[in-house]
Amino acid sequence: MAVVTLSWVSQRSGAGFDTIAAMIRLWLSRETPIPVREQLSAQLILGILSRRLAPGERLPSVRELARRLKVHANTVSATYRDLAQRGWVSQRRGSGVFVCDLQMPAGDASIETFVRGCVEEGLARGFSLPQLQAAFGIVGREPRAQRLLVVDPDADLARILAAEIGEATGNAVPHASCADAVQMLTADTCVLVNAAHAAEVRELLGQVSLRTIPLKSMQDVLLGQRRPASDVLIAVVSCSAAILHWAATLLSALGFAPDAVLQRNPRDEHWKDGLASCDLVAADIVTAGELPKGIAPIVFRVVSEEFLDEMRALVTTHGVTGRSEH
Repeated sequence: MAVVTLSWVSQRSGAGFDTIAAMIRLWLSRETPIPVREQLSAQLILGILSRRLAPGERLPSVRELARRLKVHANTVSATYRDLAQRGWVSQRRGSGVFVCDLQMPAGDASIETFVRGCVEEGLARGFSLPQLQAAFGIVGREPRAQRLLVVDPDADLARILAAEIGEATGNAVPHASCADAVQMLTADTCVLVNAAHAAEVRELLGQVSLRTIPLKSMQDVLLGQRRPASDVLIAVVSCSAAILHWAATLLSALGFAPDAVLQRNPRDEHWKDGLASCDLVAADIVTAGELPKGIAPIVFRVVSEEFLDEMRALVTTHGVTGRSEH
């Protein structure tokens, strides 16, 4: 297994062309059946979703990334090409590969969208909500209460994201699939959505107040965790097929063989079989409460800490509320 910390001076596209220092840590293993290209792609996507790779940021060239990862240039080229086809990056002839902006779907030119984009960019740069309020000249106004609603095509993932946000804010946060969300909208609803599906949700729901949920990068998930010994048996338990897929890919990148990792979904029959024999059981915040007695899981969370801090501030500053879960 190779662990590479990539840092480079990057130039973000757009007005001003800010020169910044970017850093992301990547894990790659050639001893598992999941191709290196898929391992690399998954971690770059998580980097984008976590905003460690920010919108407009230029990624290292194919040759540079291949050299530093010690992989064939064709592997990096194919990864970039695949990410471009899926809308995660854009390839510009003669300029390089740039991270796409998933937070501002095309065609939405309302003043609310413009202000929301400015606020989100300010929060990402480290400014507090009170500072941004003062800058926009809205200090002293009575904030309008909003109701949060987490929406995702994967209803199980929506439930997990809502549970994490609810835990952080102390408010019950409802969730819905895209189809069910239409019936749950009110004039004061603020829709929270995984950045990967922001355009899809925007197209379905129209001009609603929408904020994207940055997820944790792989290095954020592993922060403070010791890597288990290679001979342990690990179980990953989640009601979300998307999370199980990500877990399998990332554990493979860490060098764990497929037969060392059990994937369990509580919706499946006999899902508890084998859990007691595992050396380590990791579960999402929802599924952790459904595990058999005697199993003490590691509860993994996927929402970035920075976003949870923003949600806590919103609850305090803007009177954001939740409703009973759908």
